[in-house]
Amino acid sequence: MEKTIIKFWGPGCPNCTAITPHLNAVKAQYPDITFKEINTADDPKTADKYEVTTLPTLIFEKGGDVVARMMGLKPKVLIIKKIDEVF
Repeated sequence: MEKTIIKFWGPGCPNCTAITPHLNAVKAQYPDITFKEINTADDPKTADKYEVTTLPTLIFEKGGDVVARMMGLKPKVLIIKKIDEVF
C-alpha cells in the first residue's frame, strides 16, 4: 500500500522554508514513503480539495486515503512520531 506525505507550502512562508530540512532528514530515514510538495499559490484547487488552511500543512496518505495531517512548523521528532503512528 502506497504511503505518501504531501507538503503544502506557499511562497513567502518562513515556516514552510524552516520545515524543509526536517523533511529532508525524514526522507532519508523512510525511503518507502513518497514525498510530494504542492505550492498553494500555483495549485489552489488541490489545497482546497485537501482543506488546507494553514501553511505548512503535511498530509499523510495511505493507499490514497488521508490518514493524518500536521499543520504548522513541527520538529523532526514529531514528524517521525506521526509517521510511525500512521504508517
